[in-house]
Amino acid sequence: MASLVRITGVVQGVGFRPHIYRRATARGLSGWVANDAWGVLLYLEADPDTACGEVGILLEELPPLAKVDEVTVVEVASRKVDGFSIAPSLGGATTTAEIARDIAVCADCLAEMRDPADRRHGYPYISCTNCGPRYSVMTALPYDRTNTTMAPWELCADCLAEYTDPNDRRFHAEPIACPACGPNYRIHLPGAELPFEPGPAGAEAIAMAARLLAEGRIVAVKGIGGYHLACDARNADAVRRLREAKFRKEKPFALMAKDLGAAARLAEVSIENAKLLGSPSAPIVLLPAVENLEGIAPETDLLGVMLAYTPLHHLLFDAGAPEALVMTSGNRSSEPIAYRDDEALGRFGSMAEAVLAGERPIARRLDDSLYSYGGPAPVLRRSRGMAPSFCAELPSDAALLGCGADLKGSVALGVSGRALVSQFLGDLEFHEVQQAHRETVLDLLRMYAIDPSSLQLCADAHPRYFSRTLADAYAQEFGAAEPLLVQHHRAHVASVLAERGMWESRVVGVALDGTGFGDDGTIWGGEFFVGSLRQGLARRSSLERAQLLGGEAAVRRPMQALAGFVADDELWKMFGEPVFGLENADFRALSGLRRRPLGAVATTSAGRLFDAVAAICGFTRSMTFEGQAAMWLESLARAAGAGAAAEGYAFETTKGGALGFQGVLAEAAHDRLSGVPVGEIALSFHLGFASAVAGRAASLALAEGIGAVVLSGGVFQNRLLAGEVERLLTEAGLGVWMNATLSCNDENISLGQIAIGAAAGGRGRG
Repeated sequence: MASLVRITGVVQGVGFRPHIYRRATARGLSGWVANDAWGVLLYLEADPDTACGEVGILLEELPPLAKVDEVTVVEVASRKVDGFSIAPSLGGATTTAEIARDIAVCADCLAEMRDPADRRHGYPYISCTNCGPRYSVMTALPYDRTNTTMAPWELCADCLAEYTDPNDRRFHAEPIACPACGPNYRIHLPGAELPFEPGPAGAEAIAMAARLLAEGRIVAVKGIGGYHLACDARNADAVRRLREAKFRKEKPFALMAKDLGAAARLAEVSIENAKLLGSPSAPIVLLPAVENLEGIAPETDLLGVMLAYTPLHHLLFDAGAPEALVMTSGNRSSEPIAYRDDEALGRFGSMAEAVLAGERPIARRLDDSLYSYGGPAPVLRRSRGMAPSFCAELPSDAALLGCGADLKGSVALGVSGRALVSQFLGDLEFHEVQQAHRETVLDLLRMYAIDPSSLQLCADAHPRYFSRTLADAYAQEFGAAEPLLVQHHRAHVASVLAERGMWESRVVGVALDGTGFGDDGTIWGGEFFVGSLRQGLARRSSLERAQLLGGEAAVRRPMQALAGFVADDELWKMFGEPVFGLENADFRALSGLRRRPLGAVATTSAGRLFDAVAAICGFTRSMTFEGQAAMWLESLARAAGAGAAAEGYAFETTKGGALGFQGVLAEAAHDRLSGVPVGEIALSFHLGFASAVAGRAASLALAEGIGAVVLSGGVFQNRLLAGEVERLLTEAGLGVWMNATLSCNDENISLGQIAIGAAAGGRGRG
């Protein structure tokens, strides 16, 4: 009698098998452990009762990056195995294996890299079982070297000895290499015939790149998931030239700090955020600025800071690069990040003065992940180090594919009763992002050996979304059924419920964002629902309806949004006053548009309401990136301070039961004319809107006998608003549920789609 143990979770590429081997050997057990398509398979020469006890001991003190989700033990016939070994990986149809994510370089590898006596001294691709690339180099599952972009580099004798020694830190660390057998870096400099021609390699290349950065040059640097454009963050001229090269007028740049000390000179770093900055995922964290850096983050009091997370980054800083670098995605504004070498060398001719290119190919592009300090919804973007990952259990074994939204696109895959959500893909208006969407879908279907024809596709209900078009194309290409159409804001609420595994719970759901296609064909964005995933989510209230004058143009121009949100003609005339900063010609044009609202679209968008109030406070120009006016308004409100004398503006209830804001716009306008500081106006709006949202949600909960409120949608990225709504609802005795694993913006739409698909009729474990 023997036992076969199935272990699932993050158990591949994290030192899990060596851990099991060492503990099993120490305990004198007989059997073997192997990777397979589901995770790890453990065979023990012991009956199931004995095996269960031994497995509990084997799973103690796991490697830091390992995570066990489920363990099952079944009785099998004895194979008469003597001793314990690590067996070769087993094949099979992939169903539940967790994809290993990219990990920041560990302290042990950094120490070796900086040790002149170590054979990997100065090697930019140093890694071990506890660190290094995973998903960005993976081409298939199971996670073995042959299924990575490192496959072309044959291990030298020294590396092979480490790779095959279960007691070594590099045992089956798939990307390992050394200067004798692995890839390296080379700098490419402007050429006579080509944009860039090969220059020095290795340490000389890295030293040259560091010197160029110190001189104020712009250098494209290949990282784990793509290329960054880097320059000295304290060199205003270099920052200006980088903005011009990227066509990025005002959107904040991310910064990379040499270490925590350098980060603390840039921004306020709490103990909690220091841990986040130094975590294995090493994300960008938005932090309150300490240093005023010209051109880095205009009109905001926050800086996006990350620490060096690859060996190359540390080598650049060690070689003399400035301690704070702009480290922004290698692309022009809004385009996807470049990750292929030929693409980079061709694209960066007008943007960079050198390209530091690594020889190891990147299998797929990954942006840096992004967190916000404090607040109830800290995740802003899931990518490198965080995704893809299983984010929820589903009540169905059906194969489901959520195609997400157009902004902040992602893909969600329902596989064997679990929901896996991809990395951030970008905005689908760009052809390259649509290609990345398709590549990610095919990638995941291949990795999990899913028959495409069996998929239940789920798509946003918006008839003109690119993601909807892609879903229709997939259905035709795969021979799958036509997509299930899911309303955008219900998907936001559903994503939170799916994360929490709340399939039967009745809740009040609040979804606040900029744009989503509503059941009535109008543009929703300030919605209140009542219901559950099983029973459905019924819309019970919303913001009052306004007009998007000129359609999409109102999304970019806050003053145009204001013109469509002001219902009273006499109030509108007030905005012609000089204090509002609107040119006479623009005011006349907007007034004419109000009289002849061609192309106007009805909306209940909370995002556009924030834009309208920002216009009252002085943001009268066009936005150069999504959410700019709302971010500016939040910064004004935070600067006014919680101790300010501002009181919240009072929202009324319209005859139709909606949250009315006409009085709020009038009061804000009168305050501006009266000389009230714009920070106080912004704060009064935030406090009033938070009170109105919490009050409407609480009244619905009381009427329905509901004890919890779900908050989701991109507007809740506003820390001031989210924190105040959470506080008020908690004081009212209600539970408050928000996205925890995923961001609350449109990245969560794909999960919400497959959650609704699973609840609506997926086969299996319902």
